[in-house]
Amino acid sequence: TMISTTMASFRSIVAFILLSSTLALPMQVVINQRGTECMYEKLEADEHVTMSVFILSGSELKATASLEGPIAPPEADTGRELQAAISKFQSGERYGKFVTHHENIDFEHLQPQLMDDDPLRMEEDDDRTDLTPSERRKKNERRREKARQARKRMEKMRLEREKNMRDEGDPMQKTLQAKAAGWYRMCVRGTWYQITAEMEMRREKELGGVDEKTGHVWTYEQKALAAEAKMLDEDTASEEEGIQDEDFDKTRDQLRKLRRLLADIQSKQLSERRRLAVHAATNEHSHSRMVLSSLLETILFMAVTWFQIHTIRKWFSGAPVLGR
Repeated sequence: TMISTTMASFRSIVAFILLSSTLALPMQVVINQRGTECMYEKLEADEHVTMSVFILSGSELKATASLEGPIAPPEADTGRELQAAISKFQSGERYGKFVTHHENIDFEHLQPQLMDDDPLRMEEDDDRTDLTPSERRKKNERRREKARQARKRMEKMRLEREKNMRDEGDPMQKTLQAKAAGWYRMCVRGTWYQITAEMEMRREKELGGVDEKTGHVWTYEQKALAAEAKMLDEDTASEEEGIQDEDFDKTRDQLRKLRRLLADIQSKQLSERRRLAVHAATNEHSHSRMVLSSLLETILFMAVTWFQIHTIRKWFSGAPVLGR
């Protein structure tokens, strides 16, 4: 009985794990040349929302991502009402305090543009020799204070750069807080080439919170982990006959470790899949550029060769081409 009940609990946990893992995949869309694809979510006031974009393929792994709202009031429940409100929004009408973010993203060149460091600007030494010891101490103190403030600014800029840097396989993410209730949208606009992108729009109220480390709304994987942890905490040995508390706690700890390991493997697999997709697209673009460069060099070489042959023939035929 103990084995059967334990296996039943284990099978229910495993089934929940497998179900949750299938719900964590972002939506893939094909965006045509200069085309735009959007996603919409209804948010409450002060609710956080995160947009996530990753470009998988295309002649250029570039696009423009935007997150804005409210573009429609929360009372718009049908598609027709939403479309009518969006038309009014595009005509200039606003539905509360508006927030927006636009960003150009490039997955072939991950290094961000470096900001100019704020140098430690010190007061230039003057030639005054009539300063009293008290005035000189005050001047040195002001100089040290300016140096401390400059170092703080430089450290803040460094941390901001590190926060904005993305590793290969990581999507571009941006989180905003809604200032007013209503409909918000995230859009991805392509460049002059067709691209395939993964898009995700995550709501704080739907997924349960904001990650303190990243500042972004929880992912579906994090929500599943929290739900599984809650289910394990609520389950006790008293509900199972013939199971000791110590054995039950050990089994529960092992299930937690198994779930964390599975989540880590899934995260690494997703990141690796994205990284390989970017590498394949980058290699293809490099090969295309190399082929085009070789073709242009060949045409130029043939043109120069033809000109030389033509000139030599004219010279030997006695035509005054080169001058005498």
